[in-house]
Amino acid sequence: MFKYWLFLHFAGISVWVGSLLAVAIILFMMKKHLGSKELSTIVKKMTKVVNSIVHPSAFFVLLSGIFMIIAMNFGDSPKPFYLEFMERIGGVTVLFTIIAVSIFGRRVVKKFNTLEKEGSVVTHPASINMYITMMLISVLLVLSVIFVVSFRF
Repeated sequence: MFKYWLFLHFAGISVWVGSLLAVAIILFMMKKHLGSKELSTIVKKMTKVVNSIVHPSAFFVLLSGIFMIIAMNFGDSPKPFYLEFMERIGGVTVLFTIIAVSIFGRRVVKKFNTLEKEGSVVTHPASINMYITMMLISVLLVLSVIFVVSFRF
């Protein structure tokens, strides 16, 4: 049963990190060409994609990680450092991704909606930069956990 959880854990990490990177790269490339209503609609839809794909996969990684740690059953013996690191920093990374990316995604959508109602042209809002930054910080945190766990420090 452990192998199934491990496979699902890795699949969740792949979807989580891959989706974050893909959306961040696309938004980074699109932010230079903002100004039309169509592009702002695409950006708003991309935030919905993040909320519907990235957040559930991140939560699934947390859930499968919890089940794997329980299945290992260390009892009273101390866990190795890499497992403690994975539990703590990995859990914080999941929560950071869900909370920070959601908050800044909501800000992007609100900013675009208010600018569209005012009739202003959205050219380069700072909210997109912060949204992209939060995504990239999440990716770096995930990669740091993967690095520590891979080398079993």
